Amino acid sequence: MGLFDIFKKKKTETVIDPEVMRENFVSARRQNLNFCQRSYVETEQIQELFSNTKKTELVKIGDMDVTSNRLLLCDPCYLGSNMVLPTERTVEPGKYPVYASVMKTAMTGRVIAGVKVKVSQAATVRYELAMPLGVKAWQVDDPMVYPYVSVETCVACVVDKETELPFAAAYNNYFNTHGKDMILDVLEPMVQETGYAMFTIPGTEVNVPLFSTGLGQGMYNSYWGFDKDNKLTELVFPLVYPELFE
Repeated sequence: MGLFDIFKKKKTETVIDPEVMRENFVSARRQNLNFCQRSYVETEQIQELFSNTKKTELVKIGDMDVTSNRLLLCDPCYLGSNMVLPTERTVEPGKYPVYASVMKTAMTGRVIAGVKVKVSQAATVRYELAMPLGVKAWQVDDPMVYPYVSVETCVACVVDKETELPFAAAYNNYFNTHGKDMILDVLEPMVQETGYAMFTIPGTEVNVPLFSTGLGQGMYNSYWGFDKDNKLTELVFPLVYPELFE
């Protein structure tokens, strides 16, 4: 050891107070829910959410089967009920890739921060709130319009109007046959490890994506992306905004 080494300042590790972390998380989560219920979003903010950054990683969940022209985001517990409506805008039936934004921070741990369904490879230049069937985009500021996707079980799915009912029937049949809730018994375990999975609706060959919903229960908005020619590019479902969490 040199003569002056004893005077060198020792490097110390930052000690994080668990109570401060908890308070910061509660505050950030409250603000996040407000973010997730906005009528308007910045294009750059959504694009960063679905990019590879220090906090997020974009991963492909799989390819979903779309058998009709209207997509539908919901908690599986509401399938087949008046609690959910398909989107007003339409897409062509086909097979579309689905991606998840996987976020990892000290405050949240590993969570699914968002999901998107790509319906075109064209570059997205703007986003618009995805309105429920029967409601037009110009009604976005109408206080009587409720575009939110309600999530109660912390699991969500993307289906289309035609595949909604077979999924709902399978959900009900599972309870009638096994006396157990399909979400708790089958769907939740499927997404427990990675946060996402592809699910084949029983009795069909239709594959749909399942995913855990970020920070849990809440009301979330979804948005359509458009290219420079005003054609649909993607349907995005933001769940967690990384800039709010450390």
